[in-house]
Amino acid sequence: MTAGAQRFVDGFPNWQKLSMRGLFIAVLAVGAVAVFRHSHVWGWIYLAVATLGQLVLIVPNLCAHCPYPYHYNDCLLAPAGLMRSIFSYRGPTISRRGRLTLAAGAAGLVLIPQYWLLQEPVLLIFFWVLLLPFLAFFRLYLCRRCRHTGCPANLFLCLIR
Repeated sequence: MTAGAQRFVDGFPNWQKLSMRGLFIAVLAVGAVAVFRHSHVWGWIYLAVATLGQLVLIVPNLCAHCPYPYHYNDCLLAPAGLMRSIFSYRGPTISRRGRLTLAAGAAGLVLIPQYWLLQEPVLLIFFWVLLLPFLAFFRLYLCRRCRHTGCPANLFLCLIR
C-alpha cells in the first residue's frame, strides 16, 4: 500500500450487511410497487427480470469473482455460504463480456422501473433516496478498501477519484 492508503477490509460488520441488504431490497420493492400500481403483468415481469438478472447476470459476473465469500467467509449483499453454494470462485478477473453483462443487469434493475416511477413522483423520490446511499457507500467507503481488485466498479472508481 502507498502512504496514506486505506486499509483493506476483510469482512463486514452486521450493521453494514443489514443496511446494504435492506437498502437493496427496498429499492427493488419500491420499483416493483410503482410498476404493479400500473400493471400487474409488468410488475411480475419486472420482478422476474430483477430476480433472473441477479442470478444470471450479476452473481456469476461479479459475485463469483469476489474474494469475500470464498476467502473471507463474508459477503455484503448475501450470506457467504449461499454465494459459495451457487457458484465456485472464478478468480478476480472478469471478462469484457462479463463486465458488459454485469453492467446491463445492474442498469436494468435501476432503469426498467423508471417509466412507472416517473408517473409516481413520491415513489420516484423514495426510490432514489434509497438508491443513492447504497451507491454512495460503495463509492465513498467500500471501493477504496475492497479486496476485489478485478471488480469493474473498483477499477472505474479508481479512475475518477
